[in-house]
Amino acid sequence: MTEELQQVEIDSVIDGENMNFIGADGTNGLQGGNTELSSQPAAASDQEQESRPADPVTVAKTHEASNARDTNKDNDHSMMIKLNLQSSSRNTLDGYVGRGDQDSRKRIPHSPPELNPGENPSKRSKESSPSTDQNATATLSSDGKATSDEFKASYDNMEPAIAQIIQHKLEEIVDVVPLKPLTLRDLAELENSLQIGDKYDYSPDDGWKKIGVEIYNCSKRILAYAVKKPANSLEHRLEFIIDAIRRITYDPVVLQQDGWITKKAESPEGSMGGSSLIGKRIIWQKYEAVIIAFTLDETWGSLWKAIWVEDLETFDLEADEVQDALAKWEKRQARVHKKKTVSANIAAGGTRHAATARFVVEGIEHGIVLALPPKVSRGVMWPARVMHVAETSGFYSGSRRNATKFQVKVVFLAPFWNSNGSSASREGARDPYSLGPMFEWETIEVSENTLKKYPFDSFSVEDLMLGFKFLGLPKAVLSRYLDSHRLALALKTYARKYIPTNYLPGDDDAFASASLTESHVLSVLTPMFPQEVLDLPFDFILRNLPRPNEHASALLDNDETKSETVIDIKSIIDSMTPPLCYGRKQLAQGTDIALSPETSQRKMLILSPSPNFTPMSTRREAENVDDDVIWSLHNFASELLVNLFETSHAAGNLHISYLAQLLSTLILQLRGLSDEFTGFDIKKQKNELKRILCQCLLVKGCGEDFIASSTLPSGYSVATVAVEWRKACERVYKRAVSKLHIDGGGNGYTTVVTDSRCNGHITADGAFERPVRLPVAIKGAKLAGAGIDPNVLLINTVEDVYMELAEDNVIPRAHQRSYIKRLKSKITSISPEDTGVPLTDDSEGEGGDDTKGSRGSYTAAVVGIAATVKAVDMVVGGQCVNVFCAIRPPGHHAGRELRPMKAVSNGFCIFNAAACAAIYATTPLSLGGLGLRRVCVIDFDVHHGNGTQDILCNTHDPRFLYVSMHAGGAHINGFDEEDSDGESFRLKPGSKTTEGIFPGRCGDSSPHDGVLNIPLGNRVTPTDLGTALVSKVLPKVENFSPDLIILSAGFDAHKNDPLGMGGLSAEDFGHVTEVACQLAFKTCSGRIISVLEGGYGVPCCRPRTDLFLPKDEAEKLLDLGEDLPDSMGDPVPGLLRQRLEKCHAEGFLECVKEHVKSFVKFNKRS
Repeated sequence: MTEELQQVEIDSVIDGENMNFIGADGTNGLQGGNTELSSQPAAASDQEQESRPADPVTVAKTHEASNARDTNKDNDHSMMIKLNLQSSSRNTLDGYVGRGDQDSRKRIPHSPPELNPGENPSKRSKESSPSTDQNATATLSSDGKATSDEFKASYDNMEPAIAQIIQHKLEEIVDVVPLKPLTLRDLAELENSLQIGDKYDYSPDDGWKKIGVEIYNCSKRILAYAVKKPANSLEHRLEFIIDAIRRITYDPVVLQQDGWITKKAESPEGSMGGSSLIGKRIIWQKYEAVIIAFTLDETWGSLWKAIWVEDLETFDLEADEVQDALAKWEKRQARVHKKKTVSANIAAGGTRHAATARFVVEGIEHGIVLALPPKVSRGVMWPARVMHVAETSGFYSGSRRNATKFQVKVVFLAPFWNSNGSSASREGARDPYSLGPMFEWETIEVSENTLKKYPFDSFSVEDLMLGFKFLGLPKAVLSRYLDSHRLALALKTYARKYIPTNYLPGDDDAFASASLTESHVLSVLTPMFPQEVLDLPFDFILRNLPRPNEHASALLDNDETKSETVIDIKSIIDSMTPPLCYGRKQLAQGTDIALSPETSQRKMLILSPSPNFTPMSTRREAENVDDDVIWSLHNFASELLVNLFETSHAAGNLHISYLAQLLSTLILQLRGLSDEFTGFDIKKQKNELKRILCQCLLVKGCGEDFIASSTLPSGYSVATVAVEWRKACERVYKRAVSKLHIDGGGNGYTTVVTDSRCNGHITADGAFERPVRLPVAIKGAKLAGAGIDPNVLLINTVEDVYMELAEDNVIPRAHQRSYIKRLKSKITSISPEDTGVPLTDDSEGEGGDDTKGSRGSYTAAVVGIAATVKAVDMVVGGQCVNVFCAIRPPGHHAGRELRPMKAVSNGFCIFNAAACAAIYATTPLSLGGLGLRRVCVIDFDVHHGNGTQDILCNTHDPRFLYVSMHAGGAHINGFDEEDSDGESFRLKPGSKTTEGIFPGRCGDSSPHDGVLNIPLGNRVTPTDLGTALVSKVLPKVENFSPDLIILSAGFDAHKNDPLGMGGLSAEDFGHVTEVACQLAFKTCSGRIISVLEGGYGVPCCRPRTDLFLPKDEAEKLLDLGEDLPDSMGDPVPGLLRQRLEKCHAEGFLECVKEHVKSFVKFNKRS
């Protein structure tokens, strides 16, 4: 094509309704003269050959004039079905025309069959036709035209099959005799013909030949129109061509034969629209689709057939589903329009900063955030103060627009990384990391990865120390870490109380001010701290506060939470102003102690500021005290509670007086039992201990009800009194455990419960959930002392009484009977020699790919439930402090019914052990349970426990709190764009991890107060997990105050796990367990059990039988010794074996070991 004709094409515009293509010189732009597009073949002269329109590849490389007419009018007149062409073998040009039903296609030759020579378009000779290479390297003039590199980039971004078609397949079309000008009517007829098909006599003589010729001609006309349709850019032009190709791939013949209406009605039919909806775009299961047919079914009524744009899969919709799908499309379009409007209003230099321009950190109005230090490579977020725009005026020179519009200045508080450059240590420095300056400012790029909300309004040093373990920093940094949070909390508290807020996040005035000052909005929203605050000698203040090693490692009486006392900046400033600066004002009583030199008494006041209760055991002297004093009410109830009892008794408040009587009676019963206990046999001792301990918890719950329904005297808060009541009952519980000692159990004991019958669940070869996981878990528990340490018991068999209790009473309360019956029937029908049989597939055969088993799977699952029920009995009954249940198959994806919360499968799970344990614990005593009031389940498997949430927290049940920390998030699984309660929680069947993380979006949000879901992104890291534990989980669980904590212990977030979604070490899992145990001691006297869930980093335990290797090249195996049954094999495919090699260094075994070791560390109640 000549350069002149290229320019003609570039300047072409649409002429009116007839869509004549007019060149820059006013002549017909298609041929440079008055030649029109014609559908009749004709011989081409040399002149016409030169003037013929360029091939689509070359034309697609042109750039339309900026004043081209808006094409929306064309789109309004003709809505075309847009289908996604997945591969060149599935479209007309490679031999297929259209697609009706998924399994029915009609084969059409690629070129028109038996065309006469006169009908076939003439071909260019190699001399007159530019080669593919020439087309590929063609460039346009330098005045705004695209280059070959730009075209190549465009093709690279396209689907390979479509790019190949555009580059090669469509070149034939340019050699046809030009067609007639395409009017809107012509276009509508063409689209209608392609949509509904022409009615031919399908005889051998006339049928397919005529269809092939007609579709070939229609294809030529549509492609010619797409090539000549004005476009705003190269990408726009390519979109037209791709759209045209997609349009000619649809043939509805099969639908017509099946009785479907495929012709779009001009006006709505009936109340729902009928066939007038054909061609409408919809959203179904998160994906775009198009309605292609309609029928009136005798059974289902109105039905519409639609086809997914992405993969050409067809599906049927009923009337209400169609309306829902149409509404979803409208919502998406409105959302897209809104986003475009917002983006257009952002006065940014490009789209790269469009998201950060309006990014706001929650809590910025108080000035303190967590920021990512540029000089720290570990990705640790550190407390920092965001500087106000007025403070930063002296930092910049030159153009402030480029320097600050998408950046903020932050001041890191007590950084540890700046100490290396110190030439001399400061006086009083405590460690090498405390040598640097107390503050350091940096410029930070604004993004959600560099700035996050500061999570604390208060904290205890113990909790902060637990969170520090997840950061991977040297232990010597702990002191500096504590200083940074003390400073952050002091500044945040001061800003909240004393600095007025000028703007609120989201205030348009704040964005306007940021635009005027050429700064980011965070620099406007942050408070302006007074200079006297910033000039305070914080280094001196922090040096005189207690260090972490001066804090007691255990909580006072294990139930008193000691929050760190916040530095009162306002009081410090006031003390430096008259009259306090003269020392003339009388100091408050007791202040002389706080101002005196450091003494043990002063440190004790700082360590434990004004506790509400100090038990008698710490108050009395070493001399003997009368038993009546030891068992008195004052030794269990706090001073606040005792005063309430006395006040209520004097005022005649019967409810509160009854509480005092209830607690006194419980103490009296325990005292009497302790005198007789040693005379009982071991069986009666266990029964009596369980009875009195369950009674303690029943009295605890009953008292809470009385407090909630009572009218308290003035000055007493219901919440405060309830907390003190719980603590009093837990003190009675702990006194019972310590006084009523059982040989071989009780306080100071940890138990591991397992059963070899769990090995009967045999999965498919190559599955992640392999039978050897159980022997490996037992091996890890033994390395932590199970069965070796006398205080770490190992129970290898679950009694039949627990099997019966689990199968008859517990499992039916958690799972639907239809689900249980289905599984039992499915499993019992498996022959003894078959393994790896799908267990959880539905009637359509979906959902069973990952959950496979054998004849022993049902028994194995029931044994797992029985083991957890036994564990709850042992912990609540005082036989041990904590229990680890080494069982399989896992259970937290198993819900009330098959595939809960619209998950695509059951995720290796059959029955939900954690949920069953919680239900058993809260079932009333009269119905065979333990009667506990509240149970908390904490799930740290890398996947969300959708089954546990479905069973316990489908609606808000005040008995249960479910907490899950897992991989996922809306930015990964997709946002809930629609208000549908069903499909929005399901990933499309067959989805890959790049499209979302199993089980879907159900774990991305918390539906009510009984659920705390914490998605941690694509990969679970120690820092994110530790921050979530300390800042979110601890406050939530403490406020819930459970009677028992159950851990869903999944170790698949390990850094070497084959799933590849975690970055935790075995030591990190030990830290997680420590946090949970500390939490249990604060809330429920240490009662905690753990149930094994995921974790697949188990190296091969058996040699391969399909290889013959020399002895010196034998493969490395995990040696389990006698823990690996002789009958258990371990067939692992070669690729998975390679992925598991790194687990020899550290894997699932080490995770279980650290988990149990932490249980042993926290198995002693004081």
